[in-house]
Amino acid sequence: MKRYLLATFALLLVGGFGFLHYHHLDVLLWQQWKLNRQPMPAQAMDLGRYRVDIEALPIAELDDDLSALTYNSESDTLFGLVNGTPLIVELSLDGQLLRQIRVEGVRDMEGLTHVAGDRYVIAEERNQRLREIDIPDGATELDVTNAPSLTIAVDEKANKGLEGLSWDAAGQRLLVVKERDPMRVMSITGFVGQVADASISIQLEPSLPAENLFVSDLSSLNADSRSGHVLLLSDESHMVVEYTADGTPVSVLGLWRGMAGLERTVPQAEGLTVDNQRRVYVVSEPNLFYRFVPVDQADRSIAQ
Repeated sequence: MKRYLLATFALLLVGGFGFLHYHHLDVLLWQQWKLNRQPMPAQAMDLGRYRVDIEALPIAELDDDLSALTYNSESDTLFGLVNGTPLIVELSLDGQLLRQIRVEGVRDMEGLTHVAGDRYVIAEERNQRLREIDIPDGATELDVTNAPSLTIAVDEKANKGLEGLSWDAAGQRLLVVKERDPMRVMSITGFVGQVADASISIQLEPSLPAENLFVSDLSSLNADSRSGHVLLLSDESHMVVEYTADGTPVSVLGLWRGMAGLERTVPQAEGLTVDNQRRVYVVSEPNLFYRFVPVDQADRSIAQ
């Protein structure tokens, strides 16, 4: 393992990265070394065994920044956001554009998660607002002006708002990340499917305090229903980190050139999701699509 890390570090240096990135590389390599010295939980995704099998695929039909990503297990497709011209897009699992849905009544969409059926939640970054919406099959236009909404009044003077969210079906809660200044992971219960006079709880996720996270920002997250673990995506640190339910980091997926089979560093990772085969999907602004698969799946793909 030590030889592998040194070789990886040497490859990154040869690739000509600027010295400003070295701190993030040092952190990533140090954490990989530490995590590889501890037992891996049985149900963990074990991100260190993942390799890219679709890299930097441009979605040519999109003219603006693709930011969020979520998986709908019922349609077996992906849904993402375009946050300039407000669009929700449906994608195949190999990154082909299937549908564009124009959205009225929102500003600066950054987060999106599938709940069940046609139900989704979107997040607006600057005004820190969540909206619970329905996306019917075949819809190409939506007006969400009157959709149930919740404004989260935390850090109102900060210039970085809500950046990503994920529905935790097992815990019946939303997990929401704030990008930075300060970074936060929040847990919200009672909003999705709310009934009249229902109480809504918003709290910092106690297992994931900012001081225990070894990344410099948070772009997105995914609650893994099989393991109960949470994946956190950092754009600035170029990594995905897997945390157990008690907040212990157990594995890392590096998004730097030379890691996970990548030919180039993922430039600005903004969206993250996982499908029912536990393949990991990342979208990077402006419109790049990535898919990472466990090594055994990658080997089968090469053989075919």
